[in-house]
Amino acid sequence: MGLMFSRVAKKLSLPAVTAYLVAGLILWAGFNAAKDTISPLMGQAPEPELVRQIEETVMSFEPVHGIHDLVVHDYGPGQRFGSLHVEMDSREDPLFCHEVIDNLERECYESHGIHLVIHYDPVVVDDPELDRMRQLVTAILRVKDPRISIHDFRMVPGTGHTNLIFDVVVPFTVTLTEKEVKEALAEKLMAMNPAYRAVI
Repeated sequence: MGLMFSRVAKKLSLPAVTAYLVAGLILWAGFNAAKDTISPLMGQAPEPELVRQIEETVMSFEPVHGIHDLVVHDYGPGQRFGSLHVEMDSREDPLFCHEVIDNLERECYESHGIHLVIHYDPVVVDDPELDRMRQLVTAILRVKDPRISIHDFRMVPGTGHTNLIFDVVVPFTVTLTEKEVKEALAEKLMAMNPAYRAVI
């Protein structure tokens, strides 16, 4: 046993151990560098602070009623791109809305260093029945989970029923399935008025 240990000790001289440690550190550093480079390219969630800043900037422009579907791609310093939907009153002049969007895109680049492409969503405002139904649908969903939200809400009346058309945003941290969300909403709406149909 003593002879075996002696032979191992001779083979593992100080220079050899040092070389193995240095090689290990180089491999570890290379792995971390590759991970930091590849992670943004493969896709990762934007920093919450950046999202908050973009939302504050966009909502500070008076014609904007709401925003949704913010997507950010980060390809390294100075190479951040994103897209966003803004909601504005459908009665506004389209040329005015286009000018506002141009100004928003410029402001987001100058303030946050992000090349943002903004999609214009005209929405109906000041319609009491539409507002009432939007608030009702929002309340039903928030009973299931307060983090759930909706956007692009429209009402399309028909001869036998009324379609309520909208998008539902369910954060990744919510454990409800898509089926559970839809069933909960359909059940409540049918109990209130069988003529309502949710088109999500």
